[in-house]
Amino acid sequence: MLTEPSQLKAIAHPIRTRLLNALEAEPRSAKQLATDLDLTHGNVGHHLKVLERGGLVEVVEERKVRALTERIFAPAYDRLRIEVGEGGLDRIHFLFEQAGREAAPQAEQPFDDQGRLYSARMPEDRAAEFAARLVALADEFAAAEGDGPTFGFAGAVYRVVS
Repeated sequence: MLTEPSQLKAIAHPIRTRLLNALEAEPRSAKQLATDLDLTHGNVGHHLKVLERGGLVEVVEERKVRALTERIFAPAYDRLRIEVGEGGLDRIHFLFEQAGREAAPQAEQPFDDQGRLYSARMPEDRAAEFAARLVALADEFAAAEGDGPTFGFAGAVYRVVS
């Protein structure tokens, strides 16, 4: 569960999000990530250090390659949950901005119809019921197991600015 500002900052960069997504598929070295993602080795190394300091990736293997030690990285989590706390951080904006950074382009989406954006007038207790059902659905989504690509889930019930 991500709760610390340093962890949130660590995943807020689009390159770091790409690195985490690539590592979820299989552990890799900085050199492999640089090649696979068409980035420089130095750039990948920098971003891996930020992720490692945030506790988001870990070294799972070290091996000698000529005179150097190659480190193989993997995510340090099974599931990643963002729990945005207090401290002036705008939860709704952060969550949806993060979803936007993680989402593959529309052309790569496997579904024709991924979501909805609605506004509706209702009593606050009714909105709270919808929010509780959405959280239950999100928890069910997070508990799903299986092979295949990684999918994201973003949802919130929020008060609209009048």
